[in-house]
Amino acid sequence: MSRLEEIQERIGNIRQIDGIVSTLRAIAAAHQVEARAHLDAIRTHEAAVAGALSVALAALSDRPRGTADPGPGLAIIVGATQGFCGAYADRLAEAAKTEAARGARLMVVGARTVGALAGSTPPVWSGDMVAHARELPGFAGRLADALFVETLSNPGLAVRIVFADPAERSLPLVHRSLFPFDFARFPALKTAPALSTLTPAALVAALVEEYVFTEICEALMLGFAAENAARVAAMARAQSNVRDQEAELQGAFRRARQDQMTTEIIEVTSAGAESPLRG
Repeated sequence: MSRLEEIQERIGNIRQIDGIVSTLRAIAAAHQVEARAHLDAIRTHEAAVAGALSVALAALSDRPRGTADPGPGLAIIVGATQGFCGAYADRLAEAAKTEAARGARLMVVGARTVGALAGSTPPVWSGDMVAHARELPGFAGRLADALFVETLSNPGLAVRIVFADPAERSLPLVHRSLFPFDFARFPALKTAPALSTLTPAALVAALVEEYVFTEICEALMLGFAAENAARVAAMARAQSNVRDQEAELQGAFRRARQDQMTTEIIEVTSAGAESPLRG
């Protein structure tokens, strides 16, 4: 294979890689848009539950109080499912290891982060993030079910959820407390009594469970968006590098072609100079 053919083949391979990177970037960007639309719905529901909880708390004669943090408890880590997202998966894995070092038990979302924890403290529960945002409520339900089993068997368990915030480019990690439940966040609203077949205490308990479920949905959706934001950034960097390499190869191709043409001209000129002159 000549040098020109070799360079052409490498340019073709680079263009294929560029196509793959472009596709991954476009898919991740589409997932970000999808997540933003679902976040609006989740936050609207969260606000509605918070309002209902404030009304229900007003009907209680003795307002519940959150207990003091009993210790390291349990940490839910919303990690990375796939690769091609730069250091994102490693950052979540380090956060999980830090929680484990504090003595917390772990529930981990994301196969990539679970894999990064191999050899360290195994999680008490793990699951892989869904492929599409619309599938997330069902997955959140499975996670919430597993969490409530843990809290029922460990009364007073401190629970927090760790996820990345896609609103900022640096994707900072957020540590949000789920339990002990902070009732101080919900000022009691003196309105007409809520129509309910439940006792005020049972209604508050049901609303607390719904509110925690909604917080889990929000954290998972933010984590889903953050992983895709990290992938968009990583693919943008990769695309820039790939196109720089293609530009270098194009330059090498032009130089090699010029060298080949120069060689051919020299060969033709030399052959003409050596041929005998005819009268």
